[in-house]
Amino acid sequence: MTSTATSSTSSSSQFVEIPVEAVKVANRLRGTSQEKVLELAASVRGIGLLHPITVVQHGDKYVLLSGNHRLECFKHLGRETIPALIKDEGDELVEQLVEVQENLIRTDLNAIQTAEHIVKQEELLSALGQRASRGDNRWKRSGVRTEDLARSMGVTKRAYQYKKSVSNLHPEVKDILGETIFSHNLMDMVVLAKESDEIQLEVANLLATGKSNTFKRAMQLARCKLLGFNWDEEKAQLKERIGRPASVMKWDGDNHALGRLCKLLSHNDDTRKIHRKSGAMEFQLYSMQPDHSAYFIDFYSKEGDLILDCFAGRGTNLLVGAALGRKVVGYDLTLQNLEKVKSVAMEHTDIDPQDMVLHHSDGCELREYEGQENIFDLVTTDPPYLAGAERYTDDDRCLGNIKDQDLFLERMELCLVNLKRLIKPSNWDKKIFHPIVIKTGSARRGKEGLVEMCTPIENLAKQHGLVLHDKVINVLNSHWGLFNVRRCMDYRYGVKKHETNLVFLKYD
Repeated sequence: MTSTATSSTSSSSQFVEIPVEAVKVANRLRGTSQEKVLELAASVRGIGLLHPITVVQHGDKYVLLSGNHRLECFKHLGRETIPALIKDEGDELVEQLVEVQENLIRTDLNAIQTAEHIVKQEELLSALGQRASRGDNRWKRSGVRTEDLARSMGVTKRAYQYKKSVSNLHPEVKDILGETIFSHNLMDMVVLAKESDEIQLEVANLLATGKSNTFKRAMQLARCKLLGFNWDEEKAQLKERIGRPASVMKWDGDNHALGRLCKLLSHNDDTRKIHRKSGAMEFQLYSMQPDHSAYFIDFYSKEGDLILDCFAGRGTNLLVGAALGRKVVGYDLTLQNLEKVKSVAMEHTDIDPQDMVLHHSDGCELREYEGQENIFDLVTTDPPYLAGAERYTDDDRCLGNIKDQDLFLERMELCLVNLKRLIKPSNWDKKIFHPIVIKTGSARRGKEGLVEMCTPIENLAKQHGLVLHDKVINVLNSHWGLFNVRRCMDYRYGVKKHETNLVFLKYD
C-alpha cells in the first residue's frame, strides 16, 4: 500500500497519511502505557491527531522514530492510516538517537529510565562522532559536551551527572525497582548506586517485597545483614576507644557495628513532625548515641553481668548490653519499643532469650522486684525530660507527661529508693563498683526560666544514702538542638547539646 495524501513537502521531509500496518516498531527503550493510549484515543475521537508520528521510509515499510503511543492509539481505534512526518532515510543510529532525545525531554521517566536514556544517548553520539571526548583540546574539539546535554534537558551539569550515575545500579535492581514508586526518587537511587551489588540487591528485595516501606529503613537493614556484626572486634575497639575514663564524651558516629545495630530499633515508618513558623519538618526517628551506652556498660560491668534500664525508651542500652554479652532487664510503658528491641536482639545478637527480660510496666515502681535486694550489677537509664519536651506515650505514669516539677521529683524519688534496694553494694577497698547511672537534662519553661534537674536529683539520691561517685557529660547529636536555633537566638540562650550522667554508688 502506498501513501495516500500529502499535506506538505520539503527537501527533507513530507507529511502524509500512511498505512498503520506498514509502520515497523523497532526495539524501543520505552514501552507504552495502556492508560495513556486510552486517554489519547478519547482525544483523537474528539479533535483528531494534533501531532503526526515521525518515521523513516525503507522501501514499502516505515520505521517509527517517535509517536509509539499515537500509533498504538490508532491501532486501538481500528484506523487504517495515520498522519506521519517522513524523514529522509538515515542510518539506524540516527533513528535511535531521535527516539532517545524525544524521550528525555518528557517528564514521566523515572530515575532509572532517565539514567538508561542518558547513557544510551551518549553512546549513540560517540558512535556518530558527535560527542566531545575527555582530554580533547577545549579550543579545537567539536561535538556535544556534557554541558550541552544538561542544557538540552533543562538541568545543571551536576544534576545531569547525578541522573546519569543511577545507571551504575545492578541490572537486576533496575528490573526489580523499575516499576515501583521508589524508582522515582532520584537521590535515593543515586545513594543506592554507590553501594555494592549485594547491598543493592538486598535493598531492592526488601522494598519490592514490602518488608521495608522506606528506602532509608531498607538501607539500614541491608547494611546490618550484609556487613555483619563482628562483636569480638567491636569489643576490642570499644576497649581501645571508650574503655578508659572520660569526663566528656561526644557521639562517635554510627559507622561501626553498634551504630548500625541500634538504627534497627527505629520502627519502620516511625517519624516525628516538628512545627515551626516556616512550616512542618518531618524526620525519621531512630536510636542514637550507642557509644554513650557502651561506655558505661563496658567501663562498669563485664560479660555475664546483669544490667537494668528502668526507662528503656527505644532500647539502646538494652541492645548494646545484649551485643556486649550482658544479661539485660528493661522497663518501658511503650509496648512497641519493647517488642522491637526484643526482635532485633534475638535476630542480630548472641543473647540467650532467657537473658533478656522486658517489662511493660512502670520503671519507677519496679513492682516485679518488690521485696528483693542486691540483684543488679549495673543500672544505666535515661529518664524522660520534665515538662513534656518529648511525648512518648499517653500513659499518665510516664515522666515525660508530668509538667509539675515537684510531682516529677516525687516519682524520681520513688525510683531512686527502689534502685538503691536493687543495686549490688560497692566496696571501695576491694575496688568493686556497681553504679547507678542516671542521665539528666534541663528543661526550659519560658518566662519561668531554665529548670535544672541535675542538682535536685543529686540531692534526692544523697538523702537516701547514695554516694555521688562521678559526673560524665554526653555531647549529643540531636535534631532538637538544631531545630531550636531560631528560638535560642530570639530569647538569647545557648543551644543545649549535652546531658549529664550522675553516677551513684551504694556502700554497705
